[in-house]
This record gives sequence, structure tokens and C-alpha cells, in this order.
Amino acid sequence: MVLSASGARNLLASVSMVALLAACAVAPKPFTPEQLSQSAKDDRVDMFKSGEALTAPLTVSEAIARALKYNLDRRAKIMEEAQALGQTDIDRWDMLPRLVASGNFTSRSEPNATRSRDLYTQTTSSSNPTYSADRDNYTADLGLSWNVLDFGLSYFTAKQNADRALIASERKRKAVHTLVQDVRFAFWRAAAHQELMAEVGTAVSEAKVALERARTVERENLKAPSESLRYQKSLLETLRQLTAIQQELSTAEIELAALINAPPGTKLALEVPRDLKTPAWDLNLERMEELAFSGNADLREQGYLARVAADDTRKAIVRLFPGITFSASRNYDHNSFLMANHWYEAGAKLSWNLMNLISGPDAIKYAETNEDVAKARRLALRMAVLAQVHVSERQFRNSISQFDQSDELWKVDRRLFELSEARTANDAQGMLERVAGRASAIASALRRFQTYAQVEQAYARMQASIGHDLMPDNVASHDLRALSAAIALRLEAWGAAHAPSPAERAFSTAQGQSWRWLGQDDGTPSDAEGSGAQNRDLAQAPSR
Repeated sequence: MVLSASGARNLLASVSMVALLAACAVAPKPFTPEQLSQSAKDDRVDMFKSGEALTAPLTVSEAIARALKYNLDRRAKIMEEAQALGQTDIDRWDMLPRLVASGNFTSRSEPNATRSRDLYTQTTSSSNPTYSADRDNYTADLGLSWNVLDFGLSYFTAKQNADRALIASERKRKAVHTLVQDVRFAFWRAAAHQELMAEVGTAVSEAKVALERARTVERENLKAPSESLRYQKSLLETLRQLTAIQQELSTAEIELAALINAPPGTKLALEVPRDLKTPAWDLNLERMEELAFSGNADLREQGYLARVAADDTRKAIVRLFPGITFSASRNYDHNSFLMANHWYEAGAKLSWNLMNLISGPDAIKYAETNEDVAKARRLALRMAVLAQVHVSERQFRNSISQFDQSDELWKVDRRLFELSEARTANDAQGMLERVAGRASAIASALRRFQTYAQVEQAYARMQASIGHDLMPDNVASHDLRALSAAIALRLEAWGAAHAPSPAERAFSTAQGQSWRWLGQDDGTPSDAEGSGAQNRDLAQAPSR
């Protein structure tokens, strides 16, 4: 097809007008309320579509497995790692020669005709103009080129990206460590909510009834006003304590549901062990320091960052060298005036950016400074990890001590409540003592669960500080049940359960209870079980 001069001008004007109109048509376009609503619905479906339904009481290992499998933050870390690994695959291709296929089409409205001019006389030839190229011309070539300098830079870049993939893996490990700590802490707070809320509700109802009776006594002047007001004050203080416990437990299930990626408001049934056993820990601090220096996720990340900095120095040195490009191509030209329309080309080209020789020393110095900074950071982090190991070990020992004290206090408060319940079962004037005793026992039980949650969290933090991974390297299957079983085995292997002392076993046998929140259920009758009021309270409590 041959275009005339006017046709070419018209075509150019049309294309320019279309481009101008398209540019003017671009304007900000916010989302409509319908689009935002639909996007929220779609995202909500995507958030929870992959989770398996909860069909049985949730154990600690299954809660951790669900968090590792479905938690959205961990999914993001896995995708970041996959993205980093994908970059290493791309870098392999960057080290190969470039293979480029190109094509070109040109069309002129008039032939590219020329006349010749004499070099010495500067007179133009009077002969007719001539041309040696078609007005419509097609060219194509397939070329292979390889630059040695680019290969060297690509090689070190690929090594750096491989280290960045390992950095992403270490960050995923750290995210898993943090997630396990949060799940173990949230699980036991949710366990306290499950075991105590029924008793808290009973105690609140009883306290309100007692408070209403006290106000009636005050109105009828059955007691001295000061005595009646002090009685009401004690009841209100107890009611405030119970309300604080309700508020403390109200968010526990929501936090655990968020960690395992269950919809907020999901009613979680937890499988709470009858005995709360503290894990054993036999490693001394020297061995923990050795393990932390080799397995801590933060230290490993800094080690890979140091290798990235070292490769930056090598790249700065490589840039000082000249670049040699080898090329070979197969070419085609549609020009009918050529004797050969197809031909091969080969060549070599040397290029050297001399400015790199001037700026090279500064670039190398900067890269070496980065290496020194990376080393300083690594040393500082080693010191921080060393302190973290000692602090986490001390926190673990302290949390066990606090749990043991809370456990003993809970046993005493429980016995005091049993005695007051038996003594004041049929005494209306003793209701304050019963309510206060029940509230104190509930508070002690809550404190017991809270300190045990701190034990679990401190234990997981100590494991994370030395680089022990709860997530198995290989699982036979990717389904939730297999992952939960593997984690349960790893939890059991991490630390053997603390065996109770003979005195603790004797106490548990003598003081067995049927209340779920007391943590005992061996069927042994309590000392106060003969009381009618006590039997009524026990009947109201849910059985295990």
C-alpha cells in the first residue's frame, strides 16, 4: 500500500486527535458504595473460605495448627518468601546471553531519490535523480549478544537475591515463633473464659440478690444505717471485682478466633486439660547461648544481610573493568535493490566507562562501609540475643514461680469458700461471706489461668530465642489433622510434663472437685458436699 502526501498527513492528524481525546478522558473515578460493599463481601468470603469447620473441642496443638495453616499474617509471609524464591529463578535467566528478535516497517509517500554532486566543483549532476530503496521496506533480525561485564554483575545480583530469599525464610520463621507465642497465651486466656464465665455469672447474680436484700434491710430499718451501708459497700466491692473479671475474659475468645482465622464471634469449645502441668527445662544457659548463636532467626537474617553487603563490594569492583560484548545475528532486508536480502553478522565490541575508574574508589569505600555496618549490627544483635536468652530463661523461671504461688493460693481460696458455703448455707446473714468467698475463689482461679498462660508464653519465647521451631520441616500430609498431630508430638518432645510432688498428688486426691473451673474431676467427694446449698451450686455448674 502506497500513501500519498495528503493521505499520510490525514492519517497523522487522525491518530493525534484520538490520542488527545484519550488523554483528556482520563479523570479520577472513586469507588461507588455498591462497589465497596461488593468488594467487602468478596474479601470476607476469601478470608474464611479455606478454613475447616470446628467440629470438636479445640486442643492447644490444633489451635496452633489452625493458626499456622490459616492465619492471614502468616500467609502473607509465605507469599513474600515465594516471591523472593521466584526472583532467584528470574535471575538465572539474566545471566544467559540476550536473544532478541526485531522487525521494522517503513513507508514513504515519495521515493528516497537523490542526485549526485561533484566534490571539487560543487556542481549538481544534471542527470535524472536515482533511488536505491523501496518506498515500503521491511527488515527483521534475530540477534544473540552476551556482555561479560553484565554477566558478572548479574551473577552477584543473583547471589544477593538468593540470600534475600533466605532472609524471607528467616522472617517467616520469626513470624511463626511470634504466632505460636500469641496462640499459646490466647488459648489459656480463652480457657479461663470457658471455665470461669458460668461461675462468674452465678456469683454476679448472687451478689445482686444479696445487694437488693441489703437495701431492703436498710429501707425497713432492720439494722443500724452504718452497718447496713458497710454491708452494701462490701457487696459492691465484690460486685466490682466480679465485673472486672468479666471484662478481663470478654475478649479472650475473640483474640483466639482472630489468631486461628475463625470469624469473630465464633463460639469456641476448648479441650482444657484437667491438670495444668508446667513444662520441664533442662538446658543450661551456656548450651542455650550456643543454640541461639546458630539458630536464632534474627541472627541468621543478619548473617545473610552481611553476605549481601559483601556482594555489593564485589559488584563495585567488577564495574571498574571494561565490558566486552560478543554478538551474532541473522538479518533480513526486504529491499528489492539489494543483491542479498539474507545475511549473517558477527562481531565483538569493547566498551569501558572511564568515569567508573574515577568514581570507583568512592563506590568501593561506600560498599566496604556497608560491610562494616552490617558487621556492627550483627555483633550488636548477638549481644541483644544473648541478653534475650538470659531474660527469657529468667522470665520462664519467674512465671513458673508465680504459677506455683497462684496455684497454692487458688487451693486455699477454694477450701475457704467450701468451708464458708458449708457453714452459711442456710444463713441469710452469711450471704456476704459466701459471695465474697466465691468471688475470691474465682479471682484466684483466673489468676491461676493467667499465670499459666504466662508460663506457656514464656516457654515459647525461650524456644524462639534459641531458634527451636515448632513447625515441622516435613509433614506427611498438608491437611489439618496431620499438622495438628505433628505439632502435638513436637510439643510433647519440647518438654516433658512436670510430675506433681507426692504432697500435690495427696492434696489433689483429698480435695477433688466436680467444678470444671477448679481443674479437678476425679470423682472424690469434697468435705462440704453434704451441704444442701453446696449440692445445689454444684448441680448448677456444668459437668465436664
